[in-house]
Amino acid sequence: MFRPGAPIDEIERDVESIIVELVHELGTLAEADPIERGAEERAYVRVFSDVYKNSDRDQAALLTAAINRPNLAESLLYLNRWLDGTARPDREPSRAMRMLVRLAMDGLWVSDILDPTRFTSAQRDRLTKILEALTYLTDSEVDGLTSGERSGRQAAAV
Repeated sequence: MFRPGAPIDEIERDVESIIVELVHELGTLAEADPIERGAEERAYVRVFSDVYKNSDRDQAALLTAAINRPNLAESLLYLNRWLDGTARPDREPSRAMRMLVRLAMDGLWVSDILDPTRFTSAQRDRLTKILEALTYLTDSEVDGLTSGERSGRQAAAV
């Protein structure tokens, strides 16, 4: 990773290298997933869920560089748009649940940067397993969570 006070071109090369590595890892994991629906989101959860592996990548420095130098955030923004499908004409735009899973993972990732001891291993495993499980939901199941079906299920449970 770049050193403090490094020239901007060195920082840009390092940040771009990290992004390329992340995109490659996401693609490899998603392609290896036997279930296509939600594969990219499960890959996203897996890539960003290991706080110690993320520290090896110096993700905190990446986040700081992107915040302090907005032009470096362009690669991160493009990655999210690519996952959303807005940067890929071959993919329909993401459903809300896929975006929510990635946003929740982003929150866990930032939490890890700020406090890597916040969650125990068991808590972390539970959180990431829940996020991964959400990626298997069908569009109609997700729509059912926000429609009248939900209140009907709650009434039946009471």
